[in-house]
Amino acid sequence: MSACRIIVWLVALVVAPHQSVYAQGFPFGPKQPERPDTVLVIHAGTLLQEAGKPPLREQTVVVRNERIERITEGFADPGTLDTGDAVVEVIDLRAQFVMPGLFDSHVHLSRATGSYSPGFAGVNSYAPAGAATVNAVIAARLNLAAGFTAVRDLGSDPQSVFAVRDAIDKGQIVGPTVIGSGASVSVTGGHGDESGSSDPDERAAAGVCDGADDCRTLVRHLEKTGSDLIKFKATGGFSSNTGLLQHMTADEMTAIVQTAHRRGIKATVHAYDADAILDAVEAGVDSVEHGYLVSDEGLRLMKKNGTVLVPTLTVAEPPSIAKRFLGKREPKSVTLRNESRAFERAYEKGVKIAFGTDCGIYPHGRNADELLRMVELGMTPEDALRSATVVAAELFGVDGLTGTVTPGSRADIIAVTGSPLDDISVMLDVPWVIKNGQVAKSNGAMQAPLDYSLVQEY
Repeated sequence: MSACRIIVWLVALVVAPHQSVYAQGFPFGPKQPERPDTVLVIHAGTLLQEAGKPPLREQTVVVRNERIERITEGFADPGTLDTGDAVVEVIDLRAQFVMPGLFDSHVHLSRATGSYSPGFAGVNSYAPAGAATVNAVIAARLNLAAGFTAVRDLGSDPQSVFAVRDAIDKGQIVGPTVIGSGASVSVTGGHGDESGSSDPDERAAAGVCDGADDCRTLVRHLEKTGSDLIKFKATGGFSSNTGLLQHMTADEMTAIVQTAHRRGIKATVHAYDADAILDAVEAGVDSVEHGYLVSDEGLRLMKKNGTVLVPTLTVAEPPSIAKRFLGKREPKSVTLRNESRAFERAYEKGVKIAFGTDCGIYPHGRNADELLRMVELGMTPEDALRSATVVAAELFGVDGLTGTVTPGSRADIIAVTGSPLDDISVMLDVPWVIKNGQVAKSNGAMQAPLDYSLVQEY
């Protein structure tokens, strides 16, 4: 039977999503087509059910609609399976290494990609909402094609990324599950302050707050208007030329983290400076982005608290256009990363590490480059894959729902040619992607982006 399918996306909700009144059942909203009962019978030559555990040989994975129904030894004959009246399709992956879909914990979907890339000079700036939405659609597809079935967007134009997130959830376009922060939280003059105004409404829209009370109000506003999590920038950053020192006070960080947790969402911090990282971890932050200058004390506290490091290693390297001006000099980002060895020290100390790339600053679709860099710096292939599946799924808040290929979990599955446990570079080319039980990429070719027969009548 053919492995190619027309994709009708109906993404399972993995967090408490923010939807319009129409999606919540308003009587005049557009009707959604009912998907027929379908069964995929996947013959897996090698199956890695959970990264960190030994792979199995010659397994059959049975997917009913969006979920994995069961896994059996050997290549089961579909005729012997109890599939009822379902439409059955066999996916022949006997020559492939089958594993869970990957997670990228740090992307920017609306930035620096597709037809509306602002170029090198504007790589850290927001495109207008319309252009940003086109970027986000393209970037979502690039991430999925690379085998990343879930991403955390940590700073994009909120209108664009939330619209794309919701469209993917509704099955209108193809893409990974998106968990988005919307605007990143910054203090006046900090990394990410692009408000250019003293007007309170414009500052709130840009994610700017000063003082604990102001930051509490902003977090509540962001959660109310669609943010799935809160990202705040406790230090300056390379791309904004705001330095790397601490910008936020400990009180502001505590207010942000505690308010986010009281709203039932997580908080993550962009931070380089060691003292800022320590303050954020003491405040209870869920994860640290970058963290290049983290101290040993900070790492010890991160391990104690279960705080996750998202190291974003590859993005430290400048784009090729910048290298023309550097000559033989290393950029500051590379020098600091290599001197501090934050990733290596965190790994040695047993700190939880979740895979994240900063794609959007780094090219979308090349996410797997980070896996190679992690292994190059001493992480085992097993742990690198675990960082991009099990650990990231926990950070996303969807562990137990996805991140493994086990009965009852959501059918987010990829397949590669060759074992990444032997050669991690095989992850650079992912020929098969199954998202929510739908074949999104078949034998190297992405499938139809949407079903044009979606019902539009009231």
